[in-house]
Amino acid sequence: MHRIVTIQYLRAVAATGVVVHHFIGPAYFDAGLKQPPSIGEAGVDLFFVISGFIMWTTTGRRQIGPQEFMWHRILRIVPLYWLFTLAYFLITLASKHSPISPLDVIRSLFFIPWFDGHLSQRISAFYFLGWTLMYEMFFYCVFAVTLTLPRALQFKAIVGCLSALIVVGILFDFKGGMSFAYTSPLLLEFMAGCIIGRIFEANRTAPKPLALVLIGGGLIVLVLSATNMPDNLLERALTWGLSSALIVMGILSFEFDAEKHPSNTALLLGNASYSVYLSHIIILLIFNLVMKKTGIIHGFGIDQAFSSAAAFYGICGGAVALLGGVAVYQFIERPLSKLIMLGLAQRRPSEAPVVQERF
Repeated sequence: MHRIVTIQYLRAVAATGVVVHHFIGPAYFDAGLKQPPSIGEAGVDLFFVISGFIMWTTTGRRQIGPQEFMWHRILRIVPLYWLFTLAYFLITLASKHSPISPLDVIRSLFFIPWFDGHLSQRISAFYFLGWTLMYEMFFYCVFAVTLTLPRALQFKAIVGCLSALIVVGILFDFKGGMSFAYTSPLLLEFMAGCIIGRIFEANRTAPKPLALVLIGGGLIVLVLSATNMPDNLLERALTWGLSSALIVMGILSFEFDAEKHPSNTALLLGNASYSVYLSHIIILLIFNLVMKKTGIIHGFGIDQAFSSAAAFYGICGGAVALLGGVAVYQFIERPLSKLIMLGLAQRRPSEAPVVQERF
C-alpha cells in the first residue's frame, strides 16, 4: 500500500499529544495546580478523523468485502489491546487498591460500552483507553456494511447513516452505554475523515495558501480551547473534531513535498502510534513507581510554586512513554502481527487476509 506521509506525521502528533496530556495531568493535580492544558486530549479526535480518512482511501484501491475488512480490523486492533488489557488486569490485581469486576473486563474485551457512573460524558472500559476503541469498532461495523454498495452509493450511505445516528442521539439524549456511544456526536469525526478521504481521492486538495489557513484555523481553535474541556460531546466534536478535520485537510496539500523529504523519525512514530497509545498508561505507572522508589519525586508531588516543574515532569515521562511505545511496536506489535498472519496462512493459505501494515 502506498503510504501517505503527512497522515503518518499526524498520527505521530496525535499519539504524542495524548501521551503528554496523560503525563502532565496527574502532575498538575497532585501539585495542587489549576487544570492542565487539555489540548493533548484532542489527539483522540485527530485519531478519529484520521481513521475515517484511512478507511475510505484504503478500501477504494481494491475490492474488499465486509468479512475481509472486519478480519483486517480485528487482527489489527484486538491482539495488542487484549495484551495490554491483560497487563492492566494483572497490575490492578497486584495493587489490591481497586476491586475488579469480571463483567467490566469481559465487556471491555468485546468492545461493549457502558457507563461507570463517574464520567457522564464518556463511556467506560476496564483498561480505560479502550473507550476510544469502542467507537472505532462501531465505526468499522458501519463501514463494513456499506462495502456491499457501489462506491458512490457507499459514501452517501456512510454520511447518511452516521448523520442519522448523531441526530437521533441529540434528540433523545440516551443514557445507556451502547445507545449513547452508537449515537454519539463523536461519529461526526469519522464521517469528516471519510469526506476528506473522498476529496483527496479525487485529487482536490486545497491550494497551499488555503491549506495554511485551514491548518492555522484548526490550531487556533485548539489553542483557544486548551485550558477548557468541552462541556459535552457535541461541543467536543464541533471544536476539537472539526479543528482536527481542518488540520488533516490542510496538511494533505503538502503531501508531495513530504514524500520528497520524509522524516524517518516521524514516520516511525506514526507507524508506532497504536503501540504508543496502548502502552503509555502502563509506562506511566512504571515511571511513577520508579520516581517514587528512587526518591526523585514523592508520587506526583512537585513544588506547588512551579507549574513548569509539572510540565517538565510530564514531558520527561512522555518522552519515556514514546520511546517505550516504539519499543513495543518493534518487539511486540510487529512480531505478534507476523505470527498471527503466519498462523492464518498455514491454516488457510488461500483465504488468509493480508493485513496492510499500519492501517
